[in-house]
Parts: sequence; C-alpha cells; structure tokens
Amino acid sequence: MFFAPAYSCPVRLAVPRVTTVHDLSFFSWPADFSRREAALRRWAVAASVGVSERAVAVSEFTRRELEAQFPRLAGRVRVIAHGTDDDLPAAPPRDAARARLGLDGPLVLSVGSLFNRRRAPVLLEALRRVVHPSAVLECVGDNRTLPRLDLSDLAARLGIAGRFRFPGFVDEAGLADRYAAADVFVYLSEYEGFGLPVLEAMARGVPVVTSVRPATGEIFAGAAILVDPSDSSAVAAAIERVLTNRLLREDLVARGRALAARHSWSEAARATRAVLDEAAGR
Repeated sequence: MFFAPAYSCPVRLAVPRVTTVHDLSFFSWPADFSRREAALRRWAVAASVGVSERAVAVSEFTRRELEAQFPRLAGRVRVIAHGTDDDLPAAPPRDAARARLGLDGPLVLSVGSLFNRRRAPVLLEALRRVVHPSAVLECVGDNRTLPRLDLSDLAARLGIAGRFRFPGFVDEAGLADRYAAADVFVYLSEYEGFGLPVLEAMARGVPVVTSVRPATGEIFAGAAILVDPSDSSAVAAAIERVLTNRLLREDLVARGRALAARHSWSEAARATRAVLDEAAGR
C-alpha cells in the first residue's frame, strides 16, 4: 500500500494507492498560481486520483469538488477532516504576550499564507473602518499573492500604516504569543478546502470571523461570525461586534473550543488507517 498525504502519488506502482487532496484551488482559482504551476498541479492530481484505489478529501466540500471534477471517483472518496495542532508551545499569559508584542489596544489577527483569494485588501479596508483607533491588525504568513500585493504600501495609502503589521512567517513561540494576545481572529477567503488556521484559532480560544464561502462557511457555521469576504463593511461590523460585545465574544470562544475539540489527529489517523485497509481489500 502507498499512501500519498498531499495531492499526488507515483503513477506507476504495483501496489494500491490512496491519495489525499486538500483542495482543488488550481482548478477553481488558477490565478493564484503561475500558469506552469497550475497546469502541473492539475495534471498531477488528475493522474494521481486516476490510479488511486481511494481518494481522501479533507471536507465535504472538497469531496463534492473532486467527484464533480473527476466523475469516476464517485463513491471512492472518503472525508477525513483535519485535527488541531497539539505541538505549539503552551499558551503564555495574555499580559506577557501583549507586552512582548508592544500592544496597547485590541489585536486583530490573521494567520495563513496570503493568496489573492484570501482578500487581504478587504481586511485592510475593514480595519480602516473599525472605530477602535488603537486596534492593530497583524497578518502572519508568507506573501504568495500573484501579482504580488504590497500590503504595507496599501496600508499607507489607506492611512492605517501605524495599525498594520506584516511580520511574514513567525516561529511557534511567536505564533503562541499572537494567539494569546489576540482579541479576534479574521480569516477571509473566497475558497478553501478546509481552513485549518480557523480551527487552530478556535482551539486557542480566540473568537473568529471567517468567510461564508465554502469550506469555512460549512465547517465553522455556528462557531464563528460568517461574512462575505469581499464586503469590507460587513467585515468591519463583525470585528466591531466581537470587540464590543463581551457576551458574544465569550459565546464564540466556547463554541469554537467545542468545535475544535471534535477534531483530532488521532481520529484522523484512525480513519486514514481504515481507508488504507479498505483500499487494500482487508
């Protein structure tokens, strides 16, 4: 048995294969990739699922996309959701984390590699509309936008340069500090296969505002405020609600923790082993 956990597998093997597909963004949002990369990814996934006994999708949305794109997979896709990372450092005291980050007001946090579909300009515009003058937005992750967006320049043009931070990639201790210091976590995207950063924020007890689009709008409904990721006014209003409504914030934290507790890598491993056994005919 050969298990491929990320999109592609060897196409010439004499053993059964199972391939996990996390999303089909290179089909649905090809503009987020160079032409060559998008074409190679489409070819690799098509070839890999074509020779696999089973495919694993990380959400019902991705399963639907897979079966629509590759009708021959109907009945052969199994859904296994992500778990929450349990290897981050323990959450530091909030006051200590905020002191290390030099924060005086609310922290609006967003984590994840930046693609154009993740609407960073909308989030910056939303920050401009947020009433709290001391609110700071920090976007953590690599800038992978095509064409490349200069977010610092955009923040300057919006008049919020002093309220925007873009540290890029940070280590695990730095990420733990930011989750501890955050007042609201915002994850805007027109398209996701799952939205793992949202789950991780919920597990860390941060109230979440995220996209109504799939798959985040399906997976996290009821535990987050869902917004149109292209509507900066709606995003700003949602952020304001979380920052000003203590009862709402506490409710979102409780619902988020409960949802995150239902996702574990141990369960994902058990389900994956079951799919491998199924594909092997055991």
